[in-house]
Amino acid sequence: MSAYAKIETMIYLVLGNNTYRAEQEVVTLEKKLGLVHEQIDASTLSLNNLADIIRGGMLFNTKRLVVVSGLSAQKPLWDKLAEWACDVSDDTTLVLIESKLDRRTRSYKLLIKSVTVILANRWRDKERGLAEEWLLKFAKDRGVKLSSVQIKNMVERSRVAVEGESYLEIDQHMLARAVKSLDLLDSVTDEAIATVLPPAAQDTVFDLLQFATRRDTGRMMSLLTELRLNESPHRVFALLATQWAQLVTLSLGDSSSATMAAELSIHPFVAQKLHKLAGEYTYGQLRRITTLVADIDAGMKLSQFDPWDGIERFLLGVSLR
Repeated sequence: MSAYAKIETMIYLVLGNNTYRAEQEVVTLEKKLGLVHEQIDASTLSLNNLADIIRGGMLFNTKRLVVVSGLSAQKPLWDKLAEWACDVSDDTTLVLIESKLDRRTRSYKLLIKSVTVILANRWRDKERGLAEEWLLKFAKDRGVKLSSVQIKNMVERSRVAVEGESYLEIDQHMLARAVKSLDLLDSVTDEAIATVLPPAAQDTVFDLLQFATRRDTGRMMSLLTELRLNESPHRVFALLATQWAQLVTLSLGDSSSATMAAELSIHPFVAQKLHKLAGEYTYGQLRRITTLVADIDAGMKLSQFDPWDGIERFLLGVSLR
């Protein structure tokens, strides 16, 4: 049953980091209710404003569809909302958009009793097939012709790193924007795709690791210079450290690369590429470079040296192993 079948529900909680899906849920509600939504900045809300939204403080009891993103960051208001949720006015439909919530809190447990939850998570890298199916239909519905190779290329380019995690996710919003840009062209070329969807940071970082492994220091330093212009060194090092950890795991694992890919929550294609690189290292080299990664990580956290110098030290350590 659709979340919208229970139209008597006055509060919807769209939970997850897929901003495209969240926007589409709001569009669906607009059509269902025949209303245009009001977007309210959570940082500007006062307790009185929140009370007006919940209790229908508008003149003539005008029906409203109110969307508030990130309200949980305002803890006093979030806690009060949990208490008031069961008293929301029949004239107000409230949509709360949150990328992540602590489900252990009293506020969450109280709020969840009065809302309809809609999960809006991004696809994991290992779910590329779902992303490719969606992209094919989305593009076709808009008259944009894409080959199967182009579809795979676009999904590859839309992958983003997740802070603190070893897996990648697919940014549906990025894909939707790219298709809308391509719709303005007479024909879709690979060059056009590269323009609207530049290579993902983790792909560029993988190239760094690959150049270092193959001792191609010229291309390695050239690419590092480009990254210095646009990327955060902490983000680049985090991606390098993650890919190195995955490479070591694949190198030492007893299972097939496909099985290890599932355990690491990465796509089999990525696992194959890393596994191929892993074959370039001896066990002793893997240990030494892993120790180097740990040393650089500790030094960067203590601000003992310029982060870019730390990255260069790691890459040269790989290249000169």
